[in-house]
Amino acid sequence: MSRISLKLVCLALLIPALSLAAINPNPKTKVKSYPNRNGSEPVTVGMVAPVYPSVPVIAQTDIIGDTQIVGMTWTENQHNGTCGRMNTLESDGWRQFSWMKGENEGASTRHIWWNGIDPNGIQVFPGFGVAVEASLRGGYASMDVFSNGAGIVGYHASIGLPGDFYVIKASPDIIPHAGAFLDFQAPLVSPTLEVDWPRMQISQNGRLHVIGTQYTGTTGPQEQYYIGGVYDPTMMSITWDPAWTYMDTTMTIAADVATSPVTGSNKMVFGWAHNRDQGLTQLNNDLYCVIDADGLNPNFQQAVNLTQFIPPDLSLLPDTLSADRDTLRLYTDLNCFIDHNNFAHIAFTTRSFFEIEGTSYYNASIIWHWSEQFPDTFTVIGNYYAYNNNIDCGDWNMKAQRPSLGEDAAGTLYCMYQVFDTDTLHLTAPPFMMPSGEVYMTVSVDGGMHWAQGTNVTNTITPFNAQPGRSYSELTPTMAKKVDAYCHIQYVLDLDAGDVGASQSGWTNNPVKYHRVPVSLIPTTPLVTNIPLHVGALSGVPPISPQGSAPTTFALKQIYPNPFNSTTSITFTLEAAGEISLDVFNNQGQRVANVAKGTFGVGEHTVGFDAATMSSGVYYCKLISGRQSVQERLVLLK
Repeated sequence: MSRISLKLVCLALLIPALSLAAINPNPKTKVKSYPNRNGSEPVTVGMVAPVYPSVPVIAQTDIIGDTQIVGMTWTENQHNGTCGRMNTLESDGWRQFSWMKGENEGASTRHIWWNGIDPNGIQVFPGFGVAVEASLRGGYASMDVFSNGAGIVGYHASIGLPGDFYVIKASPDIIPHAGAFLDFQAPLVSPTLEVDWPRMQISQNGRLHVIGTQYTGTTGPQEQYYIGGVYDPTMMSITWDPAWTYMDTTMTIAADVATSPVTGSNKMVFGWAHNRDQGLTQLNNDLYCVIDADGLNPNFQQAVNLTQFIPPDLSLLPDTLSADRDTLRLYTDLNCFIDHNNFAHIAFTTRSFFEIEGTSYYNASIIWHWSEQFPDTFTVIGNYYAYNNNIDCGDWNMKAQRPSLGEDAAGTLYCMYQVFDTDTLHLTAPPFMMPSGEVYMTVSVDGGMHWAQGTNVTNTITPFNAQPGRSYSELTPTMAKKVDAYCHIQYVLDLDAGDVGASQSGWTNNPVKYHRVPVSLIPTTPLVTNIPLHVGALSGVPPISPQGSAPTTFALKQIYPNPFNSTTSITFTLEAAGEISLDVFNNQGQRVANVAKGTFGVGEHTVGFDAATMSSGVYYCKLISGRQSVQERLVLLK
């Protein structure tokens, strides 16, 4: 056997311990660089025949849940990267939606629009909506609601300065659910520095939190900024902070912000893509995070590098396969969230990047989850890493992307995301030949430690050689943070798959869809297989002790399988002999089972646990010995 063949065999055996991208011997594609677009650039692609009704009759017989059209837009791609939050669900059942509406072919007129649906399912402006602002040109919406139910929308808008200068604005609804908006311009960062693509959320004290990214018109580094503000409904005015706060320099439009739903808490979490190579490429990024407790003065100098991707080790050359080290990187895509226990979460998407070669696989991607509750653990939401799939998904896009997290009253986490159907028999007609986006849903019953395999809830498969008007694609989906009996999703149903703004499709007038998915129809099994975020022994997995060596810690070492169906094994270690009690408790703190009790010696012990008489759910296994105790989560899935 040759040295190369032997090496590939050895690497195949190491798959569980390596980054997926690092094990592929296939040639890598060149890095594709995308320009920064704020929506003002001219687009030369014209309207494509055949002409179809402005509100087409579309058979979606295979969808999970039900849909409504809340508006229309000629601008199908709502965001260049991270989508933020564009729709909301209130505790009384009201739902609100915002979007960027291109109002004519070519979108020379473009504004932010709004619509609402009351608890009885009646739209405020049926199938149409109302304009939020009257600026020269508005775009890239995000929204939240005040405690009284009034919505507020953040966006950027042209003010007509030379070069089509854009500013950040926020528009509150002066009467809840009326669609009567006032617009307030945030201060300029400087007279010459344009900040676009806002993400906006509101904390419990009513304070607005806005982040934006510098527009340079090139693929070079961009600065990110933060500003806060307070809306006074009696005076109908927003008082902005005196100036923007510099966050970081980036190469992508990935930043997001989330605020706490917990009464009395003004906690916030910020996440963004920190460029690692001084602007050499858009692909080489780490995930940076700031968690701020009071929502007043976030300190971005205290940012934490969550991913810490391992740089190349040039001493291993000429073996580039080993020398590349970590070959996953954050791209232009993440979502921040805070749950009802006040733990911060971030869902984010990685694609491959081979730093030594400066190349990447074209669209392969993995969606990950991180939480403040389990800060040393990264789990897989969706693994769509197909290195040999080189279908172009369009500017800023990957095979799977756009995660959006939500939570129900029971503490169950949900994640919606988009997956492109890259089957070569499902591409649009030449010359564009673009794949269609689909919306997927998944669920985690254990705080994000394990996720179910994604379920396609839209199922709008584009037929081979599909013509404009019938090549359906769900684009830029977002989900409301609050989940009740349904997950509440918004997206644009693009009728000619691909981004017309990037000259990858023709102009079509597209429905803005509200999609309601019953949580009872989102399967909790089978589970996605977790893989390490990092290569080799640096993956965070502790090394195995030499055989026969005595453990030196008191710990619940392993519960496997977990989640489990009826039976599992629990392994614990003792640093000293003594009396122990190993018990299982439910979410109410009630002991439901005693697994083991008595005197155990120093070392490792494994006992079986049979939960055949117990109901599916989340439980806690607790080990007590003297004054020491430790517990781990158990998930029973029947």
